[in-house]
Amino acid sequence: MEPNSRKLWPALLWLGALLLLMVVAFSHGASALNLDGADGSYAQYPALDVTCSNASISLEFKTQDRKSLLFYLHRKDKLYIEVTLKNGSPKLRADFGLGSVEITTTHLPIDISDGQWHSINISRNNDVTTFTVGEFTLSSSSSSPSSPSSSSSSSLSSWNASSSLDQQTSATETEAYIFIGGFPREYKSIKLMDLHLPFVELETRFRGSIRNLFYQDCTGGPYRPEILRSSGILTKDIDQCVKENPCLNGGRCLTTDAGRICNCDDTEYMGKRCEIRKFLPVVWHVCTIASVSVCFWL
Repeated sequence: MEPNSRKLWPALLWLGALLLLMVVAFSHGASALNLDGADGSYAQYPALDVTCSNASISLEFKTQDRKSLLFYLHRKDKLYIEVTLKNGSPKLRADFGLGSVEITTTHLPIDISDGQWHSINISRNNDVTTFTVGEFTLSSSSSSPSSPSSSSSSSLSSWNASSSLDQQTSATETEAYIFIGGFPREYKSIKLMDLHLPFVELETRFRGSIRNLFYQDCTGGPYRPEILRSSGILTKDIDQCVKENPCLNGGRCLTTDAGRICNCDDTEYMGKRCEIRKFLPVVWHVCTIASVSVCFWL
């Protein structure tokens, strides 16, 4: 019986590991971070060490908005990673030390504003940076544009090109964070110019859910970072705006724990429901006095 028992141990250990992975995956998938998208909503995490030659960050998200800021990695030494949603497609801008890299996904047959879960992964392998959206993989270089290529292992298209990035930098970071969905309010004023891309603060706040955020860097991984602070986190994953949208004139309806609110930033209106026009129409009046035309504003 003893030899047979020894033969069973590897199978039992493998089965136990599989069950543990299933439990972890289920618990990770069940706990999502839900951002309301209001002004000042964000989740702040420690920064990924992007100087590491094999650094990567991945997460899953779902939203019904076609444009917003998904996340921004901020470092005092001006290295950064920015992922925004533009017209339903993710866009990556990054700088790991030498110049910037930009990857757009508008040519891919996907629309991530469908309210379903989507995944992205940004990885650096020495001098190559890869941006993966679902099952699509893209790379980009400042010296050569992306071009399509076929993949025999998948029916989906794969877009590849070489990328030339910095080697590891020796700069010492004094402040480094990753902001999910937006920024704390101090970045509107006193800390605005600390951002390498100041205009990123003007991006529409992310309204939706985030889960399975993982880092990998020189410290190991993949590992799950701990949230440092946040604002605008919903305690319930219920979108009240789906049932009824009270916002007028293109206002953006946001679900918060305090109820529905209207964001009028991208409109020409203001007020509780975006019902008040911000500026009155300008009218020119021309009067002729002593054969002289006088124009004035009304």
